[in-house]
Order: sequence, then structure tokens, then C-alpha cells
Amino acid sequence: MVYAFKVRMEQDGIFGAFDCPDGSLVIPKRSVSTTPLQALNLFNSQFVLQQSETFAERLRTEAGADNAAQVKKAWQLAFNRLPDRAETKQAVAFAKAEGLPATEAKAGIAA
Repeated sequence: MVYAFKVRMEQDGIFGAFDCPDGSLVIPKRSVSTTPLQALNLFNSQFVLQQSETFAERLRTEAGADNAAQVKKAWQLAFNRLPDRAETKQAVAFAKAEGLPATEAKAGIAA
């Protein structure tokens, strides 16, 4: 986040787990912190889930109902390459078991 409206002395709902700085202080250099809560926050956030649904809908529209075609299209859009055989097999199996939006969220793919 480079530019965002920040209310001083108010905890940020989205970036709270990311050690968001206190808006009332001026600090020339921030400490670096990485915690498991940051990954869990992103993985389960409403924003990521919404982006996953949007991306899944795009895949259904552009690749049709075939899971393998959807996986290939997802990899092309997200990674600018086709998935290898093992990636395709795992992603198709996961999509069949959990649904297409869950596949994108698990792979870290967002629209």
C-alpha cells in the first residue's frame, strides 16, 4: 500500500496482521516482521475469496466446463506458461474435489 487514507489511532482491519504502523508516529525505517497470521489472513480474506470467484468465472467463460482446459487457462493467465503434467493432474483433481474457486485461492492465483 503506497497511498491510502489512514485514520490516525485506528487499527486497520485488513492490514492489522501485517504490522501496520501507528498512523500517529513518524518512523524513518520500519522493522520487518513476518508471521503465520499474515498468510492465514490473506488465504482466508474476503478479498482473496472474491478475487478467486471472479477468476473462476472468467475461466468458465473462456475455457468452458472442462477442468483440464480451465487449469491450462489459469496457468496461462497467472504464470504466462502452461502447467506441467503433475501440476495439471493435481489442480484438476483438486478442482473436482473442492471446486474451481478453491483451486485458484490455493495456488495463489488471483484475477
